[in-house]
Amino acid sequence: KIMKMLKRSLLAILLLFSSTFAFAVPVDTELSLVIDVSGSVTNSEYNLMMDGYGAAFRDTTVQSNILTGNTNNAIAVNVVFFDSNFIQTALETFVLLDSASAINTFAATLENFVRPGQGGTSIYTGMNRATSLLVGDNSYESSNLVMDVSGDGTSSASLTQAARDSAAAAGITVNGITIGGQNINDFYNANVITTNGFSIAAASFAEFDQGVRDKLRIETGGVPEPATLMLLSAGLFGLGAARRRRSKNT
Repeated sequence: KIMKMLKRSLLAILLLFSSTFAFAVPVDTELSLVIDVSGSVTNSEYNLMMDGYGAAFRDTTVQSNILTGNTNNAIAVNVVFFDSNFIQTALETFVLLDSASAINTFAATLENFVRPGQGGTSIYTGMNRATSLLVGDNSYESSNLVMDVSGDGTSSASLTQAARDSAAAAGITVNGITIGGQNINDFYNANVITTNGFSIAAASFAEFDQGVRDKLRIETGGVPEPATLMLLSAGLFGLGAARRRRSKNT
């Protein structure tokens, strides 16, 4: 009787583990968008950022990169917002982008998402949250883990470096897009991005659209040429096209 109970217990454990791994959907990339919503970001600037992300995912090159030419032809993506702390929202749950319809639906969700938060700036809280979600049981599996951090401010250098190093140790590539002066981009280069990552500088929120588009093209299209990275990180792209304005609550 004891042996039967042991066998049943072992079988239950094996079934539990097999079920856990069976439901991990293989994707080419697990991508976490870490977005600054601190007080320095006005509501209109928040709208420009989210519209910029939406436009980037609708970009034909980005969609083609996601849906063709890779092993799984799909990525999983989520969003982590931060101000003085990370902010839990429905967007923290990873979603599967495996069709044009799924990508466009995600783009619309970003463009219409009500702003959360408006406190101080602690980049590392968003990064640490994204790391835990990327390496945790999020229902997806990939050898390519990417974190995109965007913002217009700085935070504690030591704590931000620790968050970066923790992400790197977990096998996550951290890229960045900064909004504002060169000092913001310098901070990201020194404290946010990993050694295998890159940053793009947008001089203003109006340029954010094209910056995100360029960054997603790189991340979904393979390893970029060094010269391309140098041009992009210097912010040498045109002004973003005029975009729709949407009313979002604070």
